[in-house]
Amino acid sequence: MIPRLEEKVIEESLQIIDKIHIIYGPRQAGKTTILKSIERQLLDSGHHPIFLNCDLKEHFDAINNTSLTKLTQLLKDSTHILIDEAQRLDNPGLTLKIIHDELPHLKVLATGSSSFKLKNQLSDALTGRYVDFNLYPLSFREILNDASFSNSLPIIQQSAFQILDSQLLYGQYPGVYTEKTTDLKQKFLEKIVESYLFNDILSFHRIKYSTVLLDLTKAIAYQIGSEINENELSKRLKVDRKTVVSYLNLLEQTFVIIKVHPFSKNPRREIGKNYKIYFVDLGLRNALIGDFNPVELRQDVGYLWENFMVIERIKKFANQNISLKYNFWRTFSGAEVDWIENKINAETEAFEFKYGSGSLSKGARNFTIEYTTKVNLINQTNFLDYL
Repeated sequence: MIPRLEEKVIEESLQIIDKIHIIYGPRQAGKTTILKSIERQLLDSGHHPIFLNCDLKEHFDAINNTSLTKLTQLLKDSTHILIDEAQRLDNPGLTLKIIHDELPHLKVLATGSSSFKLKNQLSDALTGRYVDFNLYPLSFREILNDASFSNSLPIIQQSAFQILDSQLLYGQYPGVYTEKTTDLKQKFLEKIVESYLFNDILSFHRIKYSTVLLDLTKAIAYQIGSEINENELSKRLKVDRKTVVSYLNLLEQTFVIIKVHPFSKNPRREIGKNYKIYFVDLGLRNALIGDFNPVELRQDVGYLWENFMVIERIKKFANQNISLKYNFWRTFSGAEVDWIENKINAETEAFEFKYGSGSLSKGARNFTIEYTTKVNLINQTNFLDYL
C-alpha cells in the first residue's frame, strides 16, 4: 500500500470532530484502501470498528434501513462504523442522521464514489452534521515518496525526473501506478474507461444518449487547457446545449473533470463566460483519445504539463484539507495567466506553466501591473517546490 497523505488528516479529524466524516472521490482512487487502513489503525488502538461494504448484499441489507431498533442492534458493540460505497443505500442521509443523532457513542466514516448522489441526499438530512474530504488518485508527492529511498534532495530530484514522463502519460490511479509494464497500465486505463468511467452517471441518471456522453468526453479530452464553448460542442455532437451542460456537470460531479472559471475583480462577471476543463487523471484522458506516445513526440505536451500542474495543486491542498478557490485570467486581447489561486487568510497567488524553459509571457506582466500580484513561472526546474 502506498501511504496516502490525506489519511492522517482524516484520522485526526475523526478523533477530534464529533461529526459524520465522508470521503468523496472517483472509483479506483483508493477510498476503500484508506477505509481498511483506518479500520486496522482503530483495531490496533483497542477500538471496535464495524466495516460495511455496500457492494456486498449481506452488508447492504444490514445497514440499509432507518429503523433505530435494527441499527442499535447492529452497532451496539461498536465504537466506529465505516461504510464503503454509502451512496448505494436507499436513503444514506437519513440512515447516517439516525446513527449520528441516536447513537452518539459511535464515530461514523463513509465513502462514496459519486459525490452528486451523496451530496443531493445528504444536503438536507445532514445539514451541519458532517465534514467531507475529496480523495483524488495518487499525487505526485505520494508517488515520489514511494519511489525515493533517500532524504537527499539531489536523489529525490533525480527520482522525480525518472517518474515524471510516466505520470504525464499514464496518470496516477493506484492500480495503474502499481502495474509493472506500460501495456498493463494501458489495459487498466482502458478497463476504467469501459467499466467504471460512466458507471455512476448511468446508474443514477436516466441517460438517453450514452454514446453522446462518451463522444463529449472524448471531444473535451482534446481541449484540455483551452476554453470550452458549449454551443460549439452542441453543434458538433448534434444535441441541444442543455444536454451538453448537464453532461459536463455530471462529469465534474463524478470526478472525471474539473472546471476552471475566469478570474475577475467582480465575481458576477464570471457567470456565463467560457471556462477551461482539465482531467482529474491524465492517464484517463490519454486513454480516451488513444494516445500513449512518448512525451518527447507529443504535440500536446504543453497542455499535458498544464493539466498536470493544475490537478497536482488541487491534490496538494485536498491532502491538507485546505479550501482552495482557483481561476484563470484572460483578456479580450488574448493575454493570459494559467492559474490564479486564493486560500483562506492568504494573499492571491498567480502561476504560469511552461513545460520547457522560457520566460513569463507579456500577459503575466500585464496581470502583475493590473493586480499588483507577482506571476510565478513553473517549469521542470522548480516544479517540485510547487507540488
